[in-house]
Amino acid sequence: MQNQTQVVNLNFLNDRKEIVTSNEKYKCVYFNFEVGDGLAKHHHDGYATVLVLKGAVKMTFETENVPLADENVFELSENMMLSFDARVVHDLVAQAPSQVLVTISERLS
Repeated sequence: MQNQTQVVNLNFLNDRKEIVTSNEKYKCVYFNFEVGDGLAKHHHDGYATVLVLKGAVKMTFETENVPLADENVFELSENMMLSFDARVVHDLVAQAPSQVLVTISERLS
């Protein structure tokens, strides 16, 4: 693996979706959502984090007994981060205009 150092100023990202960085270990994707926008039900073969930079989002998981969740739902507001097993089907819906940074790990073997 090559040493890749990158500085990104998130204040200059305006697109609805933009890959901030990507390598063989993980990728970071920036999202800019309006109320009601989000990510439909999906999953990844790895782990993920969701960091709410601005706004508020609701994440729902399709599994029983998600630790710390009320009815498998997390409501995240500004400066909150959720780390989770992204192999579980989940979705995300913006409750307010939101800026979100998602990190997705490499595929699990």
